[in-house]
Amino acid sequence: MTTEILGLLAYLILPLVGMIVWRWTPVSARWSVATAAGALIVALLMSALSVIGIEWSRAVLFTLLAIVIGFGVYKRPRATVERIQWHVADIGTAVAWLMTLYGVVTARSSCGDLAFTWGPKAIRWFRAGGLDPDVLKTWPQLTVDYPPLQTLLLSFSNLFSHQFPWWAAVLAGPLFMIPTLLVIRVWSRDAIGTMLVAATLAYAFALAYPHGCAEPPLLLFETIAIAALVFIDDRRTQTFLLAMSLAGAVYTKLEGTTFAIAVFLTILIMLRRPKQAFIVITPAALLFAAWMAFVFRNGLYYMYSGATLPIYWSALPVTLKTLLKVAKFELWWLPYLVPIVLIAIGNWRRALAPVSIALLTTGATVYFYVHYPDPVWWIESSSPRVILTPMLALLIGALSASNTQRAPLATNAQEG
Repeated sequence: MTTEILGLLAYLILPLVGMIVWRWTPVSARWSVATAAGALIVALLMSALSVIGIEWSRAVLFTLLAIVIGFGVYKRPRATVERIQWHVADIGTAVAWLMTLYGVVTARSSCGDLAFTWGPKAIRWFRAGGLDPDVLKTWPQLTVDYPPLQTLLLSFSNLFSHQFPWWAAVLAGPLFMIPTLLVIRVWSRDAIGTMLVAATLAYAFALAYPHGCAEPPLLLFETIAIAALVFIDDRRTQTFLLAMSLAGAVYTKLEGTTFAIAVFLTILIMLRRPKQAFIVITPAALLFAAWMAFVFRNGLYYMYSGATLPIYWSALPVTLKTLLKVAKFELWWLPYLVPIVLIAIGNWRRALAPVSIALLTTGATVYFYVHYPDPVWWIESSSPRVILTPMLALLIGALSASNTQRAPLATNAQEG
């Protein structure tokens, strides 16, 4: 029990670490954005320590984090928190979250990859005291070249508890779900819409088994990015949130890179904001380049080398058929059809950016799968989690399309 409590404590302090970004954060979503920022800061600090050859330890890492937290507390803006008028629908959102928590604590929704890939890799990094490429070379498996944020967070939790906290690893999923839903709720001011998002994600999670994998933090980064595009009016704040969240997504998972590219193309082509597009993609591009340098220098590329494989156009029909089967989610595609209908009957122009992101990430998913002559097993085992991204984009788009009289959010920048 002590192991799990200490392991969970590692995730609970992430908002404190991320307080340093409060000055650029909408007042009404500080703790949610700080959670995402904290996860990214912890991962970058641990990566930097490995690069300069300093072994991970409680003394070193806790000292650095204490400095970051102290600076964040000292520099926190003096702003009045915007009051949100709570609605009876928020009870439904809480119930959906509790159902997700129930699925995790009863081991119904835990991710199998935690036991076979993410967990063992995190344990090996913890024991090596750093991001050790030799550990990866002696243990070949599918995720040796995956971006490291999720593994680093698991190792960070392991650093707190010394014994790997398996329950804390899966409970991190519901913990990340809280700031994800809170961002949507307070930025959209749509209690009923947020309940729809919560219920849909809770249902999809029950079939996709994401808890313990990288999807919970990835979805938080993606939510901040998409919601910032449609709900944040202050361009400076929006740009900062996009840059931070895209960097976090790229450093979390391979699909995070395709998401970042989709957001970049949406801003560049659809929204016609080239300056903003290149600003927000720059931190993500630098992180991607740094990780690729590590991967190629140590000969760890595996998943990325799939891009060099031939495209099997003959596999396209079975790819689309299998994806459609998975996307049905045993509920006649309602998790996708409901937000599509809401977008169609609402102000669909407000949802163009989320729809663009949903289409581009779906297209990227299809593109990756047709690099194998028979991708059925791969699609059935991985796509339930991968297609959560376009589902999330459509859900946020539905809230945007039906929320046409929203007043601008107060931001720190606006308050001075």
